[in-house]
Amino acid sequence: MPNAELATALKQAKSKKMFFAFILKGSDGQLLVSKAKIPSTAIAEAKRGVGGVPITGKCSGPINDLVFQVAKQPPPTLGAALKKVIKRDTGLTVVPNVQLAGDAEAEEPGEKGADTTPGHAGPPPASGQVNVAGIQKALQKLGFDPGKMDGVTGPHTQAALKRFQQANGLAADGIVSPRTQAALAKALRGAAAVNGSQAAATGGAQIAPEITSPVGAQAAAGSGDATKAPSAKALDLGPWQAARKKAVSDLKVLAMKIAGTRHGIAAGVLREINSIIVKLPASPKAGDIDKLEDFVRNDDNITAAEEVPGHFHDLDIREPLLTALEALRQ
Repeated sequence: MPNAELATALKQAKSKKMFFAFILKGSDGQLLVSKAKIPSTAIAEAKRGVGGVPITGKCSGPINDLVFQVAKQPPPTLGAALKKVIKRDTGLTVVPNVQLAGDAEAEEPGEKGADTTPGHAGPPPASGQVNVAGIQKALQKLGFDPGKMDGVTGPHTQAALKRFQQANGLAADGIVSPRTQAALAKALRGAAAVNGSQAAATGGAQIAPEITSPVGAQAAAGSGDATKAPSAKALDLGPWQAARKKAVSDLKVLAMKIAGTRHGIAAGVLREINSIIVKLPASPKAGDIDKLEDFVRNDDNITAAEEVPGHFHDLDIREPLLTALEALRQ
């Protein structure tokens, strides 16, 4: 008869890290899964029944991609044994992903002393359970699309999380570990700095305000008379403003990601991104088109932004802007 309690515990790992103990004996064994750290007495009792080697850690993720984290190098047969035992005892088909993690046996925040009585609902979400919806919002704000904002750690959310982890020098395992949560918080603080706060990591650098006058801040200062001059022909600014809006949006996302890394060069890179944005006027005049085209075509900072590795941020702004400028000439 399927072990319904074990099946339920494994399914709960989709939204919360669960502790596990597996008594491995060859290609067989016994699996225990709980919201709280499994007591040594329960492990000892299971060991007496199976006569194998206890392996403990945490598991998380959806059933079709269930990750088992262990603190020590696992035996090569662990994954196959877990798959066999889970199928036998619950009827669930799992492809276990066994990973090394230094904090695999550490208690989650708020978990110590949690009630492990069968049927107990466990601690409330504030006691350490991962807020998946909050993680999704953070990823989206930082430019890593998590897919549907549904509060469920699905494939899209895990893929976005892995991209974030890779971009921030973490193990790209798609698991919301304490280190990953800390990195997300740090990146969000960096994003706030990009939008105007004085976070130290960015050296006070801020995204430049929108410039609606001719190319460059210096030109903007003297644009008052130009705005009064009648135009021989009204420009159709729609295509340019659409291309500019996308370019500025993409550049700001890139700035957020760079600020989130807290790298020593972040402040300098943010200034370079600012230098691009400040020279992309929303409403250029007919006499500015040649100068603006030269800037877009030859600016080294635009080239550097487009050459950022695709796994970190994929940016294509030059060609759309040039196409829009050509439309202004029509």
